[in-house]
Amino acid sequence: MKLKLMLLFIPLVAVVTTSCTEESDEMLIQGVLESSPYIADGALQIHDDSTQIPADDMTTPVYSDTIPYVKWVRWIQRPIVRKYEIVVNGDSADVTIYAHLYGGPPGYGFFVNNDPIGPVYQRTISDSLVRRVKLWKDEGGEWHIGSLTAADIYTFNTEHPVFLSQIIASVPSRNYVFVISSPNVYFERNELPTFLPNDTVNVTVICNAEDDSTWAFLHHGVGHRTNTGCHTRQPFYRNDINTFTRTWIIADDSMITTPAVRHSAVDVLGWQTLFGADDETYYSRIWCLPYFVLQPGEEIPDD
Repeated sequence: MKLKLMLLFIPLVAVVTTSCTEESDEMLIQGVLESSPYIADGALQIHDDSTQIPADDMTTPVYSDTIPYVKWVRWIQRPIVRKYEIVVNGDSADVTIYAHLYGGPPGYGFFVNNDPIGPVYQRTISDSLVRRVKLWKDEGGEWHIGSLTAADIYTFNTEHPVFLSQIIASVPSRNYVFVISSPNVYFERNELPTFLPNDTVNVTVICNAEDDSTWAFLHHGVGHRTNTGCHTRQPFYRNDINTFTRTWIIADDSMITTPAVRHSAVDVLGWQTLFGADDETYYSRIWCLPYFVLQPGEEIPDD
């Protein structure tokens, strides 16, 4: 009788142990994602200005076809609840991160001023964020980021969905080119955009919106607000109805310290979102991806 009881007890212990291990892995993975400079709050820093006062740091236009007068900011409601779908398979894991980014009256939303002597219009934000990450576990049981996709942020259930088709970043002086054509493509960490502190980067964006035109903006730098109090956000120059270009000078970013992981994004907004009147709605599309600023010979930072 004692032997039978012991045999019945052994499988029960094994089940409990396995369950605890899986739960521990999921908690460890979530901890890595929430603290890693590659993921953490990077995409939200791009999206959220945390103010109602439209401001920008637009440089003096040098092309004949430049953006008309407009200033805008977003303020989303926090805390943001992230949902993590984690599938662990031995020493590897696949994760999909979801979040809903909302901002609405009275205190939150998209605030835009498109007339120097006109009012600031407020529009409701309802954006979805999706990003996918692959991780691996080392011999010591620690999880590391192996590859990731861009954070794809898009307005939910809009009549005018915005589409990003391609982003090309090139540094002609050293024959460097980075291309992203889908938010579902995984990039190994050493495949992420890598720039030297003295690089001049040419960025091209191809995009469109259903039943509307668009304008594209480039986000980059240390965080979502610089030490001047203005968002590091620059409008692209329009080449044609669906193509925008801009030169990005890495040395213009504040606080160049290497090696560094930073977050960049192409942010495409519908024309009526920017230049419409009080009754227009908000719709946008953003691809956000980390990038490196390195000195020659420096290694990419740990996760």
